[in-house]
Order: sequence, then C-alpha cells, then structure tokens
Amino acid sequence: MNFNLRFRVTVLSALFHIPTAALWADEPANTAGRQKIASAVERGVALVEKSARSYPTHRKCFACHHQTMPLLALAEARQARLQTDEKLPGEILEFVVTSFRGKIDDLKAGENIGGKGLTVGYGAWTLRLADRPADDLDQAMTTYLLKSQAEDGHWELHSIRPPAEESLVMCTVIAAYGLKSSAAENQRDAVLAAVDKSRRWLASARLESTEDKVARLWGCRLLGACQEELKDARQAVLDAQRADGGWGQTPEMESDAYATGTALFVLLDTGLPAGDPKLQLGIAYLLKTQLEDGSWRVETRAKPVQVFFDNGDPHGKSQFISTAATCWSIAALARSISEPKRLKD
Repeated sequence: MNFNLRFRVTVLSALFHIPTAALWADEPANTAGRQKIASAVERGVALVEKSARSYPTHRKCFACHHQTMPLLALAEARQARLQTDEKLPGEILEFVVTSFRGKIDDLKAGENIGGKGLTVGYGAWTLRLADRPADDLDQAMTTYLLKSQAEDGHWELHSIRPPAEESLVMCTVIAAYGLKSSAAENQRDAVLAAVDKSRRWLASARLESTEDKVARLWGCRLLGACQEELKDARQAVLDAQRADGGWGQTPEMESDAYATGTALFVLLDTGLPAGDPKLQLGIAYLLKTQLEDGSWRVETRAKPVQVFFDNGDPHGKSQFISTAATCWSIAALARSISEPKRLKD
C-alpha cells in the first residue's frame, strides 16, 4: 500500500473512529515473519490435537485445559487459515455436553459442581466456541451462575491451583462471560443485572498477579467498560512485560509461556495491533521458547488433588499447565497473523 493511500485511509479512520489495524488486512499482521509463526502454530496444534483426543480415554469430567483451551487454539489456527483436524472440535463438543448433562440437576440447583463458577463459565465458553445452538443445558448453566454469584458481584473459587485457578478476577470474568454466552430470553434481565454487578466489582478489584491484570483488561472488553478504563487496564498489562519480551505469573517469577500467552492473546483480543512493538517482543519470546515437540513447558505450582495420570502430554506432572500454556500461546500467535477479529461479545 503506497504512502498517499495509507495517509488518506488513516485520516478517514481518525474521522470515523475506525481502528486503523482493521484497515490493513491485505498486509502482513506483524514483522516477525508470518511463515515462522505459522510453522510454530502448526507444530503446537499437532501436539494439542493429540492431547485433546487422548484425554477422554482417561477421564470423563470436563477440564478447561483439555477442552476449552484446545478448542480456542484450533479456532484461532483455522482463522489464520492453517490446517487443523476438522473432526476434533465436534468430538470435544460431544464430550463437554455429555459431561455437563450428567450434572444438569445440580446445575439447576446451583450446587455440587467441582470448580464452581469457573468450571461452568469455561463450559459455557466452550459451547460458544463450538457455535452450538443454545438449549436447556445452556439455561441450566445460566441458572447455576446466577445462583452462585456472591452478593458483591464476584464468583468464588473452589480451590486454589495457580495460575489458572487462583485469580478471583479471572474467575469472575469467565463466569460473567459464561452468563452472557448461555442465557435464554427469559433469563436476560437477571443476567444483565448480574453482569452489571460483576462489572462494578471488577472496577475496584485488587490486582496482584499477571492473571489478575490480564483478566481485568479482558473483562473491560467482554463485559463492557468505557475506553478510559480499558486503556488503563491495558497499560497495567503492558507495564508488567519483562525485558525478555515475556510476562511472569507473579512479580517474583521469571517469564513463562502461560503468562505470556494469556497476556498476548488478551492484548490482541482487546484491540492492540499485532504490529505493536511490545506485542512483537512477546511474539519473539514465544517463538524463542517453544520446544521442538511443539509445546511450551511451564512448571506446575498447583498441589495435586487427584491421582496423577499420564495423558501422553509432555512434561510429566506439569502436563496440564503446560498444555494450557501451549494452547494460549498457539491462540496468541495465530491471532497475530489473522485478519483482525475478536471473540464474540
């Protein structure tokens, strides 16, 4: 695109408030090299597909790290026009629906769900990622989330398993987004009130970990907030970036793929252009730290609550958090070379 045309389009974008990044779909999304990023995504996708397909042979319960996250990674890879297993999303969806249907009475009662609102929120998001028509299961999920919301607007965690099950901020954003995803028409008023309550809680929530800061930014977009709030939340995430281009889970920890993958994906999903220099540094960090097998290793900090089983994933007892980190990293890298898009509001 020549300079004069770019100048005219940029002026038009300013006049009509069109994000400039959305106007350059005919140009490379970033400068790190599309083919290099695509190759990294494809290697990661092959591993994640194997992992997601293996999980149901060991467990019958829903797990965000082996259903939601792989489905997100595959969806983003397809959006980037990369090849993925066409049958696997349907298999993941069937597993998730079967798992939650076995608990539909508990969902309606608002009790006895392991993982509480975080699990149900991730479940509702999974159904939405699969573009599944809403039915009585979605309504039951909505009922559970409405009944389990705290009076001040947040959702409680069932247990503390960092980093993915530690942040009340992320738990609240995922649960509130699940409400928006699964509500039936006769539940709309209650859902709008619950989401508004969660938004007010998030506005003053204490932010300590990277997960907290990333979730706060994502909540500004998914749940609705003014541009000033979103701008401040984005800056808090950018300020936490390290000199190596990555993010650490806490201020004391070194950079890793889980914190970096979530930060990059949410920054992209909330409108930061892929060509932004800080995003480019993060992309370079992920490309540099991906292992030959396609995975990213992240050491577990969670105390085991179930008997260990080997799902065939790399990294032994750190397999679940490493799988989640790999999925977030794939999703972020794929999003960086896709036409501008966002998750559905």
